[in-house]
Amino acid sequence: MLTDTKIAAIKPPASGQDEHPDHKVTGLRLRVGSSGKKAWIVRRRVGAKVVNKKLGNYPSMGLAAARNEAEKLIAALDRDGSTEALDRTFGAVAGHWITNVAKDKNDRWKDQERQLELHVYPAWRDRKIVEIKRADVRDLIEGIEGKILPNRVLALIRTIFRFALSRDWIDATPVEGIEKPKEETARDRVLDMAEIKRVWDAAGLLGYPFGFYTRMLILTGQRRGEVAGMRWDDLDLQNATWTLRSEDTKADRAQLVPLSEPALALIKATPQMGKFVFTTDGETHISGFAKGKQKLDAFMSAAGDPLAPWRLHDLRRSAATHMVRLGIPENIVSRVLNHAQQGVTAKVYALHSYSPEKRNALDRWAAEILRTVEGKPATKVVKLRD
Repeated sequence: MLTDTKIAAIKPPASGQDEHPDHKVTGLRLRVGSSGKKAWIVRRRVGAKVVNKKLGNYPSMGLAAARNEAEKLIAALDRDGSTEALDRTFGAVAGHWITNVAKDKNDRWKDQERQLELHVYPAWRDRKIVEIKRADVRDLIEGIEGKILPNRVLALIRTIFRFALSRDWIDATPVEGIEKPKEETARDRVLDMAEIKRVWDAAGLLGYPFGFYTRMLILTGQRRGEVAGMRWDDLDLQNATWTLRSEDTKADRAQLVPLSEPALALIKATPQMGKFVFTTDGETHISGFAKGKQKLDAFMSAAGDPLAPWRLHDLRRSAATHMVRLGIPENIVSRVLNHAQQGVTAKVYALHSYSPEKRNALDRWAAEILRTVEGKPATKVVKLRD
């Protein structure tokens, strides 16, 4: 039987590779190559074929973990005759549920599919569903803004996990035991300019992608999810604009965001990996907002007293409030924020209307940020709705 002591003593072969079986879990083997690399595999006969499946490398996957994963794999092979259930991604399961269940049973399936695309798939589309844990669920839900939306997304993913459970694709659902988020009361937290500076400086320490993303939140005043989903194709660097399509905004309204010089410089300093400006894998836009904010708070706490409780969304409210303080009319600030405008003309021709005024507002706000970062004081704050 393999032990950690025996594994450490195994010498690599002169050429090729050797396999060392574990007699505690039949089918689990440690494969050792001539380079000294050690990997865990499971070999199991299923009907007329032999299945070989790599589990991971040693020592990053220890003996106990390898045995645990091997037992799961062997159970799936004995039950299903394949590893399909273990390899199944959340995106595949959710798509199967939409196509085969939701479309036949309710008229909201398009809304549900949109919720998945906006709030779940960026983090979980390619994650193996069996690997998603309760902590992942909490992190996902806590990262969704709004009073009602987090509860709706939680209910949706709970249904999908229960569907997977009913098909024996998972042994337990990580959503059970997760309480509904409490409905948020209206917030009026506005960061003063000294606090804005602390967040800005911490974002600089954090770097790409989350630090760059945080600075873009401050500079543009747009919603968290909209900035996270910024695409290279939606940027016109020559004219310094960012166009949000209606389907990419919470308000379901297209929005033209003029880019200030600091915002443009930030984008030009950003590495281009895939279609999204802010990404960790080149495939999906960034997520894990709660973890990113924790890192910002850790940097700020290390440099001084912790910042009074705040949220990423407060940066949007703060930008709006300080623009009003700078003398920018509230109706222009409202257009910068993409709030609803009254009248047919405002709704139909809103994309390019007031573009010069919005550019002036964001330029003045960017200048105020840079003055503060350089150590110059700001003036009185007047609060504005977010």
